[in-house]
Amino acid sequence: MRRTIPTIYLIAALSGLTVATQAQVVVWSLNFDSDALGTYGTTTDYGGGSGLPETTSIVTPGDGGSGNAMQVTFYPVSGLSVNFQSATPTYAASGNTDPYATNYTLSFDMAIQGVDISSGYGGLEISVQNGGGIFGPHRLFDFLVPPAGSAGSGYQHYSYNLGTFSGSLALTNGNLAFGIGVVAYGNNMTASPETILLDNVQITMKTNPPPPPPPTLSVLITKPGLRIFAKNYSAPFNQEGLATVAGYQSWVGATPSNPKSYSITFEDFDTIDNYTLYVQFVPGAGINPYVVWESPNAFVWSITHVGTGFTTSVDWKTNHIEFGQTNNALTLATTSTDGRGTWTLTFTNDTDGTVTAPGGSSGSFSLPADMAALFADPVGIYLGTAPNGSGGYGQYIDISRITTTNVTGVRLNDDFTKESDLDPAVWDTSFSLDSGSVIQVSTNSALWVNWTVPDDGYGLGTKASLKGGTNVWFSPSYYGNGVTPIGPEQMGPSLKWVLLPKACLPTVDGTVGGTPSTQGFFRMSNPAPIQ
Repeated sequence: MRRTIPTIYLIAALSGLTVATQAQVVVWSLNFDSDALGTYGTTTDYGGGSGLPETTSIVTPGDGGSGNAMQVTFYPVSGLSVNFQSATPTYAASGNTDPYATNYTLSFDMAIQGVDISSGYGGLEISVQNGGGIFGPHRLFDFLVPPAGSAGSGYQHYSYNLGTFSGSLALTNGNLAFGIGVVAYGNNMTASPETILLDNVQITMKTNPPPPPPPTLSVLITKPGLRIFAKNYSAPFNQEGLATVAGYQSWVGATPSNPKSYSITFEDFDTIDNYTLYVQFVPGAGINPYVVWESPNAFVWSITHVGTGFTTSVDWKTNHIEFGQTNNALTLATTSTDGRGTWTLTFTNDTDGTVTAPGGSSGSFSLPADMAALFADPVGIYLGTAPNGSGGYGQYIDISRITTTNVTGVRLNDDFTKESDLDPAVWDTSFSLDSGSVIQVSTNSALWVNWTVPDDGYGLGTKASLKGGTNVWFSPSYYGNGVTPIGPEQMGPSLKWVLLPKACLPTVDGTVGGTPSTQGFFRMSNPAPIQ
């Protein structure tokens, strides 16, 4: 078994570059002039079955006082959503031969009647799809929040490079769809009704564009532990994480002589401001990414990076389906400057507790007495990270240990620095919105390797020496001889990550099972190594 990690060297990505003249060609357009006046498509109400009145129709005149336009009309209710992009019609695309999103531009004209759509939880969404719906497997670049023009100001023109959108889709597909939605109505949206008008939707493609720049490579030494990435970058409030398989994790029943506590030890919390770990207690729920949103009752302990330190808070909602908590019981400024160390939530009875930070600072809180009945077991724990801003996409935290004391159900005592895999009898990663965002880094792991995207046609290669002979560039899997890396997985909008086991490091002579090298060279090449 190889136990040494070689000295690391990075080699520039290899690719041929050409210079080409760029032009634009329209590959998809829709001005609604050929559509009949009246009902058009459908809308989808995400208001928990509240049956909000909304309509989608073709009206006249459109932009410029002639032709038709698409009109979406709805009646805002705070916290509820309407989404045309889940049921938008699909139209044939032509000439869209380039695979790179950065070579496409979406443009359209939009007018808003009512009040500005510029605040609230989420805002306006624009998407391009393959007709599979915004939550389907064929979605593309969803959840863009553009700066909507002022209500009553008439049509405004918008233009966006599709490379700035989130998501993925083969752009060479023969059918594309355009969608629009309001993620959740803001509290200030008092217009009744609110109307959005759309016209002149168009997608253009650059012809003969230069190839994208080659990916940039980085290699990092691993630390054993549990890493959670903010993999999803479709919305800043989306969480990635894991949940307890067994329930009965409630604090209800705690006493001063038999307190119930929940501790998390961070190995790394080096991330940007507002990036947060949420520890969420939800009674009687299954495990899926929408548990906290859909459950009427949730107690949330959060740890957030702010400025040069961290803050922690406890919040809750009761009898309130959908996003957000309705109360805040504690906000505690900590003495921890890097987030590392152990954070502990402790209850001494059904309503009173404390939060203690790694530096020793603590704060106390009290919950309403009637919460005890709502949060009696069975209660599960759902741990999720959220970017809370576009800068948080792709960020990560490393957890070394999670423990609980005196809970009725399975008492957690996981030292992730000593484990090779997550125990499926204890943890379920389907709480993550995206699979692959939670990775157990074992003592047999050697290196993290990441590189920028796009990376079409490129592959990772490694070798022990730049000298000739039999030592050539091979993929890490070649050296593993059955032991494979984890990934690559794209985490956020700009980086792919792969975790290399020690068995996948190069050997001195480049043979499988040979003497492990004390140094290693890595590169991205196009074409990728043949083995």
